[in-house]
Amino acid sequence: MPYSEKQRRFACAQMGKSRKNFKGKKSLTKKEAEEMCKGPLKKEDISEELIDEIKDYFRNQQDEDYLAFDDHPLSDIKSLMDPNKPAPWDHLTNDEDDEDLDIDIEER
Repeated sequence: MPYSEKQRRFACAQMGKSRKNFKGKKSLTKKEAEEMCKGPLKKEDISEELIDEIKDYFRNQQDEDYLAFDDHPLSDIKSLMDPNKPAPWDHLTNDEDDEDLDIDIEER
């Protein structure tokens, strides 16, 4: 069963070493907490209205800094709104320990 990000954080706080420090009533068993923490994330539905609002905002931008990522393969609305994909600017500094998701991209 897919879980929301909020549900996942709640479950992860109740498992492992975090369980001892959890403030509040532990409403999940260790097994339930582990299942929810490691389970699949629920895909968030993005309303067309929200997408239109974002597109309108970005259409009106002419700033040079904004335009720096205009042609980047991950700069389309769907990629930007997908929590599983990195932002185009995440790869400005791509060190091994920068804690972002490293993917191979093909430049246009």
